[in-house]
Amino acid sequence: MKIKSQYLILFLFLVINCFSQSKINLEYQNDNLINEIGIGLIQQINASEKIILYSDIDCKKLKSKDAKIGKDIIPLLNKIDYSILFFVCIEKNSKSYKIVTSMGKYAYIKPSDKFIFYSWNEFLKNQVTSVESKNKNLNPLFDKINGKSVSLKNIQFDDEIEVITVKDNWY
Repeated sequence: MKIKSQYLILFLFLVINCFSQSKINLEYQNDNLINEIGIGLIQQINASEKIILYSDIDCKKLKSKDAKIGKDIIPLLNKIDYSILFFVCIEKNSKSYKIVTSMGKYAYIKPSDKFIFYSWNEFLKNQVTSVESKNKNLNPLFDKINGKSVSLKNIQFDDEIEVITVKDNWY
């Protein structure tokens, strides 16, 4: 009986360990896995470099020496073969960026020349070539924050919109 219970414990340990190390299949855009927009985005310049995560604002308590994309951290925009790797930034100061690692979970990274911070204004105006609505019925265009929805005639499913200005604090 003792041997059976030891095998059962070993089996359960292996199953739990296997699930805890599972990697999420990511898309190019992973907003459905993050669900926050924060104050802007952090771009990792070299997408193949290690990402060091910390669990405190002063970046003294190491959380991961080599965070794995899709396991330890989920980027908002993910296309590593094109060096596109952007993380949602919730807070920033001189010592750290607080980033979203997954739904409702966070970590800190040290500001360095390996990362670039973009406010949403900078990102939308200077890094984005166009915006495509995921669902115009659930998320229509508005003329301003908390304003009226804008009706565009003859807009097609794949039509894209260019961001010209961002007004006020809309996040």
